[in-house]
Amino acid sequence: MHFHSRRGFLTQTLGASWMAASLMEKSVLRAAQARADAQSAPQPILFDLQRMADGVYAALARPQAMINSNAVVFENATDVLIVDTHARPSAVAALTAQIRKQVTPKPIRYVVNTHFHGDHVQGNPMYRKLAPQVDFLSSTTTRDLMVQLAAPRLKASVEQAAASLDRYRASLAEAKTAHDKNYYQEMISQTTAYIAEMKDSVPEIPNITFDRDLVIHDKSHEIHLAFRGRAHTAGDVVVFCPQTKTMASGDLLEGLMPNIADGYPREWPRTLRALLDFPFDLAAGGHGDVQHGRDRLHQMAAYIEELTGLVDAGKRQGRDIAQLQASIDPGSLKSLGGPYRDFLFSQMQRYSAASAVTPPAQSLISGLKGNIRDIYNTLDHA
Repeated sequence: MHFHSRRGFLTQTLGASWMAASLMEKSVLRAAQARADAQSAPQPILFDLQRMADGVYAALARPQAMINSNAVVFENATDVLIVDTHARPSAVAALTAQIRKQVTPKPIRYVVNTHFHGDHVQGNPMYRKLAPQVDFLSSTTTRDLMVQLAAPRLKASVEQAAASLDRYRASLAEAKTAHDKNYYQEMISQTTAYIAEMKDSVPEIPNITFDRDLVIHDKSHEIHLAFRGRAHTAGDVVVFCPQTKTMASGDLLEGLMPNIADGYPREWPRTLRALLDFPFDLAAGGHGDVQHGRDRLHQMAAYIEELTGLVDAGKRQGRDIAQLQASIDPGSLKSLGGPYRDFLFSQMQRYSAASAVTPPAQSLISGLKGNIRDIYNTLDHA
């Protein structure tokens, strides 16, 4: 039997009880039915779940036109804590379906937003829908930035997605191979779906904040939330479990080239090195693979430090962004050679949708130019 509306379904299933229910009772029932619908609907596989330790899983985001962040799942004694919520609510619905099937049916109790960027927070509303009791945790600074910027940044992302559609359509018209045509058709499909989903979305703001440290004392383990300084943004936090020596590091320590547009390049390397106080063996960043050991932390810090020094010196000499971009290339940076370059190449190939049509070497050059521009503009970030 098919019901043509949720009201009709509830009337049929609850009968007189539904008709006699108060407006508030009906709203509660509708919310419960919405959660059931979301949980039972078939979901795409957008993440690869990787076990980091007992009760700790990294959800590694597969490439998408509108990039999703990774998530990290900490299974507590009776509930679950999840770090970061991706670019859209539907990604949360997909991940929670995977978690129930592959990890645990325990309810989601806490969600941590490591920083305010949309690909890490725009899925918050779905967690509120699926788990009304959930608490959203962040640094105080991140909450303040979300209050100020979440709505306008979301609106801008929808507008940028619309502009991307025009570029994808133009590229599709010029594509010569079936591979390229399929790629641009898929980007058009994904971007169109993003615009439809997000154009009326309303941000969900964290309700619990802290300035430096917050510890959740669960029967299974402790979970430490920590702010150690400005870096990728003004409010980046990491989540560390001492019993399993695992860390969720957001975009403070990640697998792709750093995004410095809202960053603090003079401070970022120092903040990274402050993470060495946490004895982690495994770190899952906001993008890319789980990182084993601490080598990437040192490499990322060295890259940001070296590039910041060159941009700073050039800016003081009166050189503009274009001149610096022309004079600094990957081969001129000691920190961007060897293992770190090879690591970035591997991450671009696995986790960037553009890798299907853009070679990693070209993406590295483009990323470096973007980093030069952003460091130039944020050197004196107050």
